[in-house]
Parts: sequence; structure tokens; C-alpha cells
Amino acid sequence: MTKTMKKDSRLYRLISLLSVCGEYPVRSLHLLGNKRMYRKLVDECMKPLTVRNPETGEAISLPRLFNLCGKGRLKSIRLYSGALPILKWIDEGEYYNIISNGHNMPMNDQHLDRNHRVAEVLAVCRDAGIEIFPHNLPNFQRDEFDTIIPLRQPFFMTSRMLKWFGGDDAANKTNFTRLVGTLFIGETDYFVYNTRYTPMKWSGAGEIKANINVRTLLQKPPFHRAYSMLFANSGEIAMDAYLATHKIKNSNYHFDQIYDKTHFIPLNEYGARFLRFFTIPNWHDMLIKNIFQTDTLTPFVGNHFDNCTDNIYSLVWLDGNLRRLWAAYPTVHKTRIYCFCWQESFVRNYVGDDVEILIVNFDKVESLLFDEYEEDDEY
Repeated sequence: MTKTMKKDSRLYRLISLLSVCGEYPVRSLHLLGNKRMYRKLVDECMKPLTVRNPETGEAISLPRLFNLCGKGRLKSIRLYSGALPILKWIDEGEYYNIISNGHNMPMNDQHLDRNHRVAEVLAVCRDAGIEIFPHNLPNFQRDEFDTIIPLRQPFFMTSRMLKWFGGDDAANKTNFTRLVGTLFIGETDYFVYNTRYTPMKWSGAGEIKANINVRTLLQKPPFHRAYSMLFANSGEIAMDAYLATHKIKNSNYHFDQIYDKTHFIPLNEYGARFLRFFTIPNWHDMLIKNIFQTDTLTPFVGNHFDNCTDNIYSLVWLDGNLRRLWAAYPTVHKTRIYCFCWQESFVRNYVGDDVEILIVNFDKVESLLFDEYEEDDEY
């Protein structure tokens, strides 16, 4: 069997992703596209085959291209050792060598789970048009970091990369155990976490240390407004993980004290499309103004609601900000919530049956945002 490494083919997409994350969870193949087709591809690449580079004509014959390791929910796809020369075709061989410890990755459950958290975020970011490949990232110099970030090119750096740039202090392993990485969009940076299928356990102090170390690396003031994103399989799991920090006695370690906003990003077919919204400056404020046909934003009830008409308080929750939903409910006011279809089930379970929920068409919002943004980009 011969497989050709055409750019944007399933084979190319999977191998290029493995080059920056080392391994990828079998259970999350749906984040790459058609799960059945990707599973078929993996099965085919577990047999003898020849992989051909269409640009150079170079070909490599292998007994297999992938290895499967781990069991059950931790089953993982890794590159076969003989396939490593293929990474030179996509300029990521050196980076893969570092993240995989010379193709010698641990097999224990803790490392597998950690690597899977990173891999899922990388997959969603890539499909959202966010740069994830090291050879395309800026050549960082610490004293020039703020000046070289291209404002129109969002990119994601894993916590491992942040450790390198941060020197010995930031390399302290305990500081970054839960942080997957940081997403840079213009002048805004988001601290990214992935709780996957179960709520994570927090130490609180570790998140503050990670926040401080990254701020030091970015040369931003320690009290600079901090935002975060929480990837999860469902809104319920995301909120449970968010509120889990409230079990810590020191309130300074609570997530709502560390981050001004925490956006829930779903690990499903909407994840990458939704994440792409955040690449547009002030997209959520634009939608609020559009919904209420106003040029100004007037917050109500401690900034928890966006509008009040006929004594009904409205919350536009299209950005999935868990902090705002948690702060707004429960409430004594009569309220309504605007959300997307994939947010409805979670919102209903969280606020109860007495709250009116209005569904905003996700496809129309997507078209509205990107049609207008691309038109503005031309000038």
C-alpha cells in the first residue's frame, strides 16, 4: 500500500499534529474531522506501507507508520520509530525530538492524560486557524517578546514552550501542571486549560504561580487583566471544574479571583468554529449591540446582565463566560438568557426551568462575524 503525504490530507494533518504533541488520543479523533475515516486511516497505517512525499518524490517503506499504546480511554496514537525521517518533510523533526524525549515518551496514565489534554487543544486551535507549529512561530527573544507578536496572527504556545522561554524560574514543573498553554490573540492572551471528561483538581497556588510566570515572560504588569479558556466535553463538566476551586479555603486561589473571564470551549464539532470567534476583536460586544440594537453597552445588576426591558433582565451568554453565568445566578430578578443551540442544555440545567432561553443561530452569527471582518480587513 502507498500513502501520499499531500498537504491538507488526513494523513498529513495527523502526522503534522503528532509532530507537535507527540501522541494523540484515539477517543478524540472526532476533533480532527470524520472519526470513522480517521480510524480507518490509522488501521491502514498499522500495516506495511510506503509513504511518498509528492513535492520531492522521496518515498519511505515501513512495516507500519503508527503505534497504538495505552488502554481504554487512554489509548494513544504515536509515530513508529522508523517513521521519524518523515518529520523532516514538515520541518518539525527537531521539535518532536524535544517533546518526545528522543522518541522515549512515558507510558504511565498521568503522562498519557497530560499529553492528551495538550493534543486536543492543539487540534482545536489548528482547525480554528490558530498557528500551532513551532517553525512558523516568531523567533522569541525575551526582551522583544511584546513587539514581535503579529496582531493579526493568533498563535498558541504549549506550557512546555513557555517553560523554555521563561528560564529556570518558569521551568519549575509544579507551576504548569494544569496549564495546557497560552493563546495569543493580538494584545490579549488566554491561559488555556483542558478538563476533558472529568473535572480537574486544583491547587490554586499553582495556577497563580503559572499566571505570574507567564506575565513575567510577557513583561506585563502582575495585575494585568487575566483571561482563561476551559476546554471540556460538556458545559456541566466545565462548570464543575470551575467551581471546584471554591473548595480551597483561601479565596485568592479561586478561579474567579485569578481570571476575570473563563470561557468554556466545547470538545465537539463546534469547538474550533467557536474558538475562531475569539480571533475577532470585541466580537461579543458587537453581538450584544446587534441583539439590543444599541450603540452603547449598559451593564445591569453588578455587570451581570446586558439589558433590562419591562423588568426582565437579559444576559447574552454567547461567549461561554463561566464566571459571568455563575455570578448572575441564582437571582431574584426575572431573567432571560441568549445562547447558542449547543449551549442550551447546559444553561437550562444550570439556571432551571423558570428562566427564558432564547437561541441565537450559530451559523448566521458565524457568517455575520467573518463576512464583516474580512471586508474590514481589505481596507
